[in-house]
Amino acid sequence: MREKIVQICRLILILLFAYTTYHKLADFALFRQTLMKSTLIEEYQINFLLFFVPIIELVTIFLLLSEKYILGLYMSLLLMLTFTIYLIVLNNFSFYKGCSCGGVFNEMTYFQHIAVNISLIIISVASILLHTEKLNE
Repeated sequence: MREKIVQICRLILILLFAYTTYHKLADFALFRQTLMKSTLIEEYQINFLLFFVPIIELVTIFLLLSEKYILGLYMSLLLMLTFTIYLIVLNNFSFYKGCSCGGVFNEMTYFQHIAVNISLIIISVASILLHTEKLNE
């Protein structure tokens, strides 16, 4: 049963990162524009982030699909924590309110987005714990 739950959580995370990566790459100009509006990101960092974020999301997808998916679960947790902290700081300490996730995430309110992110953090942590429990049996 634990393994099925972990598999479902992996699928949720894969779909999340595939969706957000697709939207960043499909509307690259909007992704760039959104990053440029952020007062937290320096201009010289934008070109790096334009490529780094989608690449790291793709790497996370491939890790989640691999036999060593535990690395993908840890990567998902790290990404979701990073994105959530960025979103909190951006919306509380910056004039620009918004995110560069793409798609439906751009339409969410701040609190909806935080709730979704926290849910995904919980999914990542639960998956890691369930996977670890399975190994310890």
